[in-house]
Amino acid sequence: MADDIFLTPEEQDERAKQWLKDNGMALVVGVALGLGAVFGYNQYQARQISNAEQASALYTEASTRFQQSELADISQPLERLKSDFSHTPYAAKAVLLRAKQLSVSDLSAAVPELQWVVDNAKETGLKHTALIRLAKVYLALGDLDKAHSTASGKSSQGFDSHYLEILGDIAVRRDEIDAARQHYQGAIDALAPADRGYSRILTLKMNRLPIDDVLAEAEADTQAEAEVPLQ
Repeated sequence: MADDIFLTPEEQDERAKQWLKDNGMALVVGVALGLGAVFGYNQYQARQISNAEQASALYTEASTRFQQSELADISQPLERLKSDFSHTPYAAKAVLLRAKQLSVSDLSAAVPELQWVVDNAKETGLKHTALIRLAKVYLALGDLDKAHSTASGKSSQGFDSHYLEILGDIAVRRDEIDAARQHYQGAIDALAPADRGYSRILTLKMNRLPIDDVLAEAEADTQAEAEVPLQ
């Protein structure tokens, strides 16, 4: 307080003692809570780092086995990742490896694994990768409705071209030629500059589409006009 400057040293000391007596417990509790918060945060950080290191090691084990042989058994590290570290990207990446293994011999078995990634992956890229592969699996299985619902309404920079191509493939299977052409053209337009080379594949798919009746009539008229001799 302002009048403290007029107190003698002894009076100031006595006032300080009284303040500590009145507020000492609150001060101790405040310091303890502050130290506890810092300690708790440090513990949390250490636990997060430890979990990431364990998950990374398990994924490395699964990935190494997969690289040695795509048919290698990765079930042990995979199940540990799914049960203990499902929130990490390493779990989702390992499950994508497992889905790729299963798709070689049993497409249906790959479906729940890909769906697991869709439901659990926190990273946008991994989630979209799983959705795109899941749509392709449904398409290969002949379930066009599920393939369409999986690939529809998904918009994310860098993945639009993939979804549009799948929608084009579905339209071809449904004999919806105009829709297929639009989807393929959209897929070409949505390609990132680094992926422009893939436009040749999409263009090839477009060129293989049957010519619809209206376009066929227009081309026939053009050809007929060209064959009329000039007077």
